[in-house]
Amino acid sequence: MVSDEEYRSICNLLYKEARFADNAQYDDWESLLTDDMEYWVPINREDPNPATQLSLLYDNRSRVSTRIRMLKTGVRHAQVPPSPMTRLISNIEVESLNESEYKVCSAFMLGELQIQSTKDLHWWIGRTEHIFRRVDETLRIARKRVDLINSQEAVPSLAFLI
Repeated sequence: MVSDEEYRSICNLLYKEARFADNAQYDDWESLLTDDMEYWVPINREDPNPATQLSLLYDNRSRVSTRIRMLKTGVRHAQVPPSPMTRLISNIEVESLNESEYKVCSAFMLGELQIQSTKDLHWWIGRTEHIFRRVDETLRIARKRVDLINSQEAVPSLAFLI
């Protein structure tokens, strides 16, 4: 169990992360991460293992920083200009793992308008599992796993922060 205050703090971090990602505020988004953050979008939802199976995305903290630098410099042409995006987050469940960590599961829907090329509207839908860790009294994201409902199908370019 977590207190109402802890739950509100955790929800606020989820909403802040979504807002920063949706608005291409990359430095602000990156400031929410721990030094050992892991960012994972598996293909196989049944029995995923990033060490033995392909993933749509599996980044350690260094690779996340590289991805953000690419987004900021315009090298990632699929995101120049950044796609207008909005995500909705619901069904937030929080479990305390220990004194400083929480497992946070939620559902999301993300609409992305690909204004750089096709002008298509893509819907990204799935569940997210975060591990939030308290570092110096501040909640940070130590792990983010995104399970897309269509992960085993052909997906459009995933060139942004999902």
